[in-house]
Amino acid sequence: MSHEGNATMAERLGWRGMHTDSAVLAGVGAPGVLLVDDNPANLLSLEAILEPLGVTLTKASSGEQALRFLLREDYAVILLDVRMAGMNGFETASLIKQRERTRNVPIIFLTAYGRDDSELVAGYSTGAVDFLQKPFPPEVLRSKVSVFVELFRAQHQVRAQAELLRCKEAEARELAHRAAGHIDRLRDFTARLSEASTVRDVCRALFEQGLVAAGAKAGAVNLLDEEGGALEIVDAVGYPEQVLAKWRRIPLSNPVPLTEAVREQRPIWLGSLDEWQGRYPHLNAHGIHESAIALPLMVKGRALGAIGLSFARARLFTEMDRAFFSALAHACAQALEQVRLITEERRAHEELRRRSEFEQQLVGIVSHDLRNPLAAIAMSVGLLEKKEALSDSQRRTVQRIGQASERAARMIRDLLDFTKARLGGGIALHRRPMELSEVVTQVLDEVQVAHPERHVDVDVPPGVQGEWDPDRIAQVLTNLLSNALTYSPRQAPVRLRACAEGGQVLLSIYNGGAPIPMELLPRLFEPLTRGTLKEGQSNRSIGLGLYIVRDIVRGHGGGVDVVSSEEHGTTFTVRLPRCLT
Repeated sequence: MSHEGNATMAERLGWRGMHTDSAVLAGVGAPGVLLVDDNPANLLSLEAILEPLGVTLTKASSGEQALRFLLREDYAVILLDVRMAGMNGFETASLIKQRERTRNVPIIFLTAYGRDDSELVAGYSTGAVDFLQKPFPPEVLRSKVSVFVELFRAQHQVRAQAELLRCKEAEARELAHRAAGHIDRLRDFTARLSEASTVRDVCRALFEQGLVAAGAKAGAVNLLDEEGGALEIVDAVGYPEQVLAKWRRIPLSNPVPLTEAVREQRPIWLGSLDEWQGRYPHLNAHGIHESAIALPLMVKGRALGAIGLSFARARLFTEMDRAFFSALAHACAQALEQVRLITEERRAHEELRRRSEFEQQLVGIVSHDLRNPLAAIAMSVGLLEKKEALSDSQRRTVQRIGQASERAARMIRDLLDFTKARLGGGIALHRRPMELSEVVTQVLDEVQVAHPERHVDVDVPPGVQGEWDPDRIAQVLTNLLSNALTYSPRQAPVRLRACAEGGQVLLSIYNGGAPIPMELLPRLFEPLTRGTLKEGQSNRSIGLGLYIVRDIVRGHGGGVDVVSSEEHGTTFTVRLPRCLT
């Protein structure tokens, strides 16, 4: 193989000139070449030829010695004499190729004898990459060896780069692990903050979870006073009392880390006492901490105050640390702002509650006082109806007056019940053993007087008994049946069913017709909620009937719900425990 041919191969593989590129070869030592020959003169000759390559040359005088060298070192190429005393070159090459570590080391056979085809076959079968016959031009040997030397260097460079990449990947995994830990701690911390309803709750969450996550030994939460001119400690942990007494109130004009963080709206990082003394020489932090942070509490560009954290050791605050502490302060600021909003909302609700109570009390007083004049009207109507001298038109007028007074009495009763439910701890109940069918018969008679044209299908078997307030159960049935008849077409069916199931009784009132609007269902049992009346029907309800039904049923320890659809109509279901528990 000619010198030119080898140079062309090196150029094609991209290795030409690599031995001069110090940047690429940084960290890679001089490659080794193993020279194996039992003739010392040949070894000296090879050494002189290869010295210009700048490689490390190892000389072995036998195959056995060469194998020992290969146990300790890695070589770019082996120059192996074919005919040596003892173990010849072919036997040595065969053993080299049997070992995992050395099987890929290129071997160039050297021979001083004429080579025949059988010798070439034997050499290449044992893993030789080339044959050179002595004597050979030095340039040819250097050219051939340089190819494998540069290949060795390239392989080592690739390994070094792979190791560097592995280290970078390990570092990235470690950073990702730390970041995941910070995220987990922040998630737990914000979950704790979400339960905070007072400033003290926020501070306790910071000290009990945030302080541990931050690795701090002490911390303090400082909020601006009402005038915004000073920071005041609202809670602290880990600081001696004499330190807290000194810094309990800090004017913003005072040049300290906490006030600077608020004024400049950025964190102050002090990684050591030297940094502290260099920045605040007028302050003595010895015995308080070795490093510290002042974190502003910012909400929508407005400072609420600052958090001070102290650490027992000096530390370097990395970018990840700074992001974590900033997120910690941001979560605290958001929680404190939420507490402020909740407090203001509570105050507004309390004021609204007091006003509502007054209004309800006023309604109750007025409703109570209206009962006496209505009773006088009803008594007068009764006396007039007994007179036989009334004309038909006069009698109809008296009946209308009586019906109007009855409606007014029902409205006043509902208003009084509503007031009792809201202000008096619930509607009063007088429970006693009773038969349900008796109350149903009474209610049905009263309801059908108001709706003579309608029929109610009733299925209430005898023997359904319980400990209930008969008047209130009658009120529940009256309200539900009246609703079913009022809000359904004349031809629509109305059914009342009752059955005993274990320790409770189920009452269901069904009516056909258009369903209750979906937007009305969620607030159907709230006060002053009314459905859509049929065409031509006057508004005779103030919207308290279903609210009172629910309150009465709950007072009995039961529940009431409703389902309504176009296909199945509307059904109210009342569940009543049969006895006191």
